[in-house]
Amino acid sequence: MGKYLLLAVGCMLSAWAWAAPGKNLIGRWDCQGNEGATLLEFRNAGSLIYDGEENSYRIQGNAILIPGLSGEDAYRFKLQGQKLTVTFPEGEIIRCQRAVRRAPSGDNQTAAGGGNAHLRGRFCQWSGSSSSYSGTSYSRTAAILFDGQGNAMYGGSESSFSSNEGLTYGSGGGGARGVYQVRGKEVRIRMEDGSQVVATINMRQNDGRITELMVNGKLWATGLCE
Repeated sequence: MGKYLLLAVGCMLSAWAWAAPGKNLIGRWDCQGNEGATLLEFRNAGSLIYDGEENSYRIQGNAILIPGLSGEDAYRFKLQGQKLTVTFPEGEIIRCQRAVRRAPSGDNQTAAGGGNAHLRGRFCQWSGSSSSYSGTSYSRTAAILFDGQGNAMYGGSESSFSSNEGLTYGSGGGGARGVYQVRGKEVRIRMEDGSQVVATINMRQNDGRITELMVNGKLWATGLCE
């Protein structure tokens, strides 16, 4: 009897140790990597959203296993309190901080309801110019991420300049957080520094998803991030 009891307790402890890392990951994380700021959310024990894309996953030891083209890809992770480090199969590392859930001011029902849920993922804005006379060209891409729950993060910007002397790259700071609220044909965005932007919805899909915004005459769209 005692032998079987110890065996049962051992199995329970093994199962708890297996499930605990995955359970502790559940929630929303603000991450920073080589490509700027990103959003990572473990919705439950088998579904996550990274950078606006939803995937299934499972935990094995200290690895997050996500289905890939040729089996499962292993994303090694290290969890220390409210901080999470994830190493991608290619070696890229993102460092994350557990997000504090905040809701926009105003109509709480609208903030928690379907309006904000229709705005989710990475939106990009592109600008550039070129001159055949001087042989120069310039381009800049900025990005902002929406989590579908009223939270936003400015993902920074990347720029490039090409001339007869060569090609140069630059990047702007990212990681600024904010909140947003979808109201009719408008999206009100307030960043943590107090700045506010009102965007006009330029395109909705048949299922209600917002895929294009206009801000001060400039187009921000999910398709410009590809």
